Amino acid sequence: MKIILLPLCLLLGLAATAMSQEAISVDGVNFKSLKDNWVQMEVQLTCNGNPAGDARDRRFVENITVKAYLGYGTAGTAGTAGTAGAAGKFDFYTAEVGIIIMERGDDNNVYFYLPGMIVDRDKLSSTDPDYYFVEVTVNGELQPSERNARSSSIKNETVLASMKSKATEGAENDFILMPIYYVPAEYRGRVDKLPVFLRKDVRD
Repeated sequence: MKIILLPLCLLLGLAATAMSQEAISVDGVNFKSLKDNWVQMEVQLTCNGNPAGDARDRRFVENITVKAYLGYGTAGTAGTAGTAGAAGKFDFYTAEVGIIIMERGDDNNVYFYLPGMIVDRDKLSSTDPDYYFVEVTVNGELQPSERNARSSSIKNETVLASMKSKATEGAENDFILMPIYYVPAEYRGRVDKLPVFLRKDVRD
């Protein structure tokens, strides 16, 4: 009986490990100031293969969504740690992109942009936001949150939940943070290793 149970436990453990594996991991997030004060956000992604038992091909991961959350301190409050979402202290911006498919071993970059006039209007004192978080889902399933996907100012899940709530509760800054394919070519800066984007623009 012991000889039978041991392999069974081992198989169950391997299955649990496979299910918890990140199909898509965030390797890094970088910010850069571009022409006319435009801000570029670069999200570095790696595809680790598809852990789903019913995957058509374990090499490929499909239906990926990458959502960025940014929080900038308003004039005179930038850098105030631990108060993400305090009324009147932060401006928040969000945007997301869809990726059709990535293959195991792919290293792709996703880019988001803040227009320079918004930077000037909101008096953003730094290219880097006070708070940022990158949320990745695969087939609607949230990927495990990684250290590389969030700013060091997000100390715990409570701060993260507060930031996400504040970033999504108002419509004032909706659609201001833009994916690369909506940005004029002259403001895109240097880009590399773009994925195959899924675009859902309205068509005539």
